[in-house]
Amino acid sequence: MSNIKKIVLTGGPSGGKTEAFKRVKSELSALGVTAYTLGESASEIIKSGADRLSAYEFQKAIALNQIRMERELESLEPDDNAVIICDRGLMDCAVYLDEEEFTRLKKELNLSDTELRDRYDAAFHFDSTASDEDIDYITDSIRTENRSEAARINERSLRAWCGNPHYRFIPVMDTYEEKFAFFMRELKAFLGIPKPLEIERKFLIKYPDTDYLLTLPCRKIEISQTYMLGAQGKFRLRKRGENGGFIYIKTIKERISDTIREEREDRLSEEEYNLALSSGIQLGTITKDRYCLMYDGTYFEIDIFPFWKKQAYIEVELMDENDEIKLPPFIEVIREVTHDARYKNSSLIKEIPEEDKFS
Repeated sequence: MSNIKKIVLTGGPSGGKTEAFKRVKSELSALGVTAYTLGESASEIIKSGADRLSAYEFQKAIALNQIRMERELESLEPDDNAVIICDRGLMDCAVYLDEEEFTRLKKELNLSDTELRDRYDAAFHFDSTASDEDIDYITDSIRTENRSEAARINERSLRAWCGNPHYRFIPVMDTYEEKFAFFMRELKAFLGIPKPLEIERKFLIKYPDTDYLLTLPCRKIEISQTYMLGAQGKFRLRKRGENGGFIYIKTIKERISDTIREEREDRLSEEEYNLALSSGIQLGTITKDRYCLMYDGTYFEIDIFPFWKKQAYIEVELMDENDEIKLPPFIEVIREVTHDARYKNSSLIKEIPEEDKFS
């Protein structure tokens, strides 16, 4: 399976996504990264006569063209530092269709939500200026939505991409240069420049109201991860998805500190995943439901395990271990467990700590 990383830039109207797309290739080239860019598929369809298509047929044409172009780029033999940058991705079709139409489209494409959304290793949401009343929102011949329409599209986009393994929010800032610099900082961290570090903090929390979570930009994801011992040492195999659609990931981590780990991830096909499961010693498997929540510009992962009825985890990935964390106000924290080895997933396969006693 091709392991070239595929990244999508998405967001609402007047978010600066297209300008970032134009600049990112040269920025990455200066860092020694080869970037293949895939422009917005809608533009090609419009040039070929989109005015003759219904809204549904337009989105279907976009999706088919997007799939074709992605496959062409994935068929290349890239160097180790190559990435594909997409100006919008397949999950954006959900933003412009109602639920019934989107279900129909998925059926015709024979693709699940997971296959539409998580075919991209990372998604960066560029927040629309329409979401900030203190900033001018400007329309033109191409961007014809008024502020309320643009804000609605921005919100639908935010919800559509929740659940992606690496989803990041690029906020409106005082100047576009600040916003672009913020994006590049996030992008370099994802690409492991200068090193592929995972910086996380983890909190033990009271069992959340999952029904309420799903009213927010949030997606429930099923995860099964197996810890393995093979010829090259320990590694983790993860099966991740929803409603029967899954992606498969092999992860190798090296501990640097309690908060920081060097991490390498490789995508696997289902066949490769099953082969890897049988290629070493299985140390244990853990299953959980992960609620991927975008709240106030931060992407949180809330893990709920079948063996606890009163508590769960919330994790947040940071750019720097000293970054300030503001957890959602509806989350009740019991205590931080970042530095408590008993609460590592790899420890839970051996021994499960008793639930905390609290009122």
